Amino acid sequence: MQTFANHVLYVLALSALRGLARLPVGMAYWFGARLGDLLYLVLARRRRIAIDNLAIAFGTDKTAAERGQIARATFRNLGQHLIDFSHVRRLTLQRFTTMCHVEGLEHVEALLQRGRGLLIISAHFGSWELAPAVALCLNTPLHVIVRPLDSPALQRLAESYRQCCGYRTIAKRAALAECLKVLRRGEIVAVLMDQSGLRHESIQVEFFGTNAYTSKGPALLALRTDCPVVSGFLVRVGEGRHRLVFSQEIPLRRTGNLQQDIVENTRVFTHIIESYVRRYPDHWFWLHRRWKQR
Repeated sequence: MQTFANHVLYVLALSALRGLARLPVGMAYWFGARLGDLLYLVLARRRRIAIDNLAIAFGTDKTAAERGQIARATFRNLGQHLIDFSHVRRLTLQRFTTMCHVEGLEHVEALLQRGRGLLIISAHFGSWELAPAVALCLNTPLHVIVRPLDSPALQRLAESYRQCCGYRTIAKRAALAECLKVLRRGEIVAVLMDQSGLRHESIQVEFFGTNAYTSKGPALLALRTDCPVVSGFLVRVGEGRHRLVFSQEIPLRRTGNLQQDIVENTRVFTHIIESYVRRYPDHWFWLHRRWKQR
């Protein structure tokens, strides 16, 4: 029965995504925004988490009404994220460059010439499932660390869409060893490092002025392999239109004390994520309990 239910869910979700991809652009993104409005109303627990997170992050810098507006806009962004994701299965290089204007790709290509691989740090920001399709623009394999979805049906569907864009995934559970191999081959690893991690895999650094458990894996990878590091964020600029912005190389801090270096570099990476969230607060995934272990 469970296998049958998973199959039914897979077919229904696949049919829904295919239907969304066929809608005219204006209608599709209008529908995505309205879907976000609906989720804001029915997902009461997630709505409360988002509003609580916004209060921790912005405190008195924003009024309760302003925080509420950001929370509602966040849900709308998620609805439109689903529309973006519905197009991933049919993406070509031409379609991707029509949807996304890529800035800073020259930094990525120049750093890859060193032959030590590349680490891209990012977050659950904007249409984060669309961003790795930049693999279509690259000659070097791109690998993204992912946490498998709880639903086997939705995980299978997500993987089938991701594979159409030319990038590969690495399961979060066994990421460190696999990422070391990838970077030593001179390839690219991308990681979303903005969610609360397990204590034994994390360290506490400030995020919006409040300590949060943050994965130490990205800093450890960069320090062990001496690979260059950049950030990459997808910013929505219109209906089905985005800017994918890659930074210049982020200098690694090295003192000779590994633990201190992990903390300092994790702090630097987290500050970069925070700077983007402050500029585009409705783009970030406020629905996750980022400070749940504080």
